[in-house]
Amino acid sequence: MPYIGCTKKLLDELGIKEPAEEVDHRGLRGWHGNTFRLYRSKAVLLVNDETRFAVFIPRMVKKDFVNFDQIFRDRFRQALEWANVDSARIAKALLQCGGCSFGKTHNRSVLGTMNDMKQAIEFILETELGRLPESEWELRRITMLLNKTPYQGKDLGKYVFAAVSMHKMLNGL
Repeated sequence: MPYIGCTKKLLDELGIKEPAEEVDHRGLRGWHGNTFRLYRSKAVLLVNDETRFAVFIPRMVKKDFVNFDQIFRDRFRQALEWANVDSARIAKALLQCGGCSFGKTHNRSVLGTMNDMKQAIEFILETELGRLPESEWELRRITMLLNKTPYQGKDLGKYVFAAVSMHKMLNGL
């Protein structure tokens, strides 16, 4: 079960008054999430703690936050497909991603990476589209740019490419 360390804004959107206690957040169980506004619409960015693999979800509405577990699973599957992960490994990954628990953030390095990704998203949208992504191709392009960018963090010790790191993690399942 994934533990998503949420910012205060995301906890409020999810309607969570009592955040879950921190649990083991290694591998696919450790994520961070944030919500922010883009072009008068809410978006969510989720980042895996170990790999920095990003799942970008634009155009969120109130009812989407009620069914957030399923939306996360669907978009995570989609992002893995876009990263050319084979269907057997996607199935194994999704087995570990049932029923999310939501708590407070626990890693400032991941939060820093998320801020960098948010700025990258805003830049791409402003310079290339001038709007939110409307097609699957546009969403895929943004997600894959995030996952093909090198990131560094104190907890990583070196630069990592999110898509490559996620492939390595899934090979170990």
